[in-house]
Amino acid sequence: MVIQHYPLVSVLVPVYKAEKYIKRCARSLFEQTYDNLEYIFCDDCSPDASIQKLEEVMKDYPARLGHVKIIRHNRNKGIAVVRNELTASCRGIFLFWVDSDDWVESNAVEILIKKQQETDADIVTGRAYAHLVNRTIRCHDGWNLDKNTLMENIIKAKSGATLWRRLIRKSLFIDNNIRFPEEISYREDYVVIIFLLFHAKKIAGIDDVVYHYDMTNGNSISHERQTLSFELSYLESCRLIVDFFEGKNENCYHMCNEMMVKRAHEFMMIQFRNRCRRGYLVMVDHIKKIDKDYWNKIKWNNWLIRVVESHYYLMRLTYPLRIFRRKLLGME
Repeated sequence: MVIQHYPLVSVLVPVYKAEKYIKRCARSLFEQTYDNLEYIFCDDCSPDASIQKLEEVMKDYPARLGHVKIIRHNRNKGIAVVRNELTASCRGIFLFWVDSDDWVESNAVEILIKKQQETDADIVTGRAYAHLVNRTIRCHDGWNLDKNTLMENIIKAKSGATLWRRLIRKSLFIDNNIRFPEEISYREDYVVIIFLLFHAKKIAGIDDVVYHYDMTNGNSISHERQTLSFELSYLESCRLIVDFFEGKNENCYHMCNEMMVKRAHEFMMIQFRNRCRRGYLVMVDHIKKIDKDYWNKIKWNNWLIRVVESHYYLMRLTYPLRIFRRKLLGME
């Protein structure tokens, strides 16, 4: 298919502690086969030489220089603030998000735009690969799903809740007043992609790899998992989704509540195994605030289990018996 219209696409890149990776990222962006692009990088007061490395690469692409904008923060404001600023600053009809430690295929934007032209979709999803130190794996897919199934899969963590690898119509943000929640430190993209999918009239996907997710960066958010701050942000993101779906989509509302109570219980046990009493009790309080109708998902509808798990020292006393029982039943 020949592209009939060439809408402006804004390539949006948050930058923080990416000096080892940003040259590769920038080259993959400046070498795109699609020409009607603007590039906006936001330096969230990165303490390294990320922007210097970016500017070095820019010199090799003089034809792109007039289409590049760099926003600089004099203090670190967090990823949600950065994303809101990038969204507000861009002029594109469509947005293409890229993390500064990742890279994209040279024809990524072109083939996503072609699919958008064919379908008039608000969101077009491509495929992606995650790169670890010794192997490459396929990311959670969802490129070929309908809107409702994709929302459900994201809630159940069966499909990735990422902004990258997707072409997104900017008017979804503007017309529906969608902003990244600045009160949480992680999973801001999870909240927003759900909101975007809910409001999208049509979505589409392509069976082509467009994105490469680098998991070797020790500074990335993926390496922050199992910290209390990550867990609290995770639960708050679930709460935001629950509140959003109440009265709008009963099925998603129930799934989000179920996911939230399961995750809170999982995090509670992580804090227990880490011997962090404070973190454990924080998670207990979170579970107590969740609708009791969902406690059966973690067996808290059993009063004895609820009483034991609500008290850190009771758990310490009874945990060896629990492990022994699981081994006896062949569950370990």
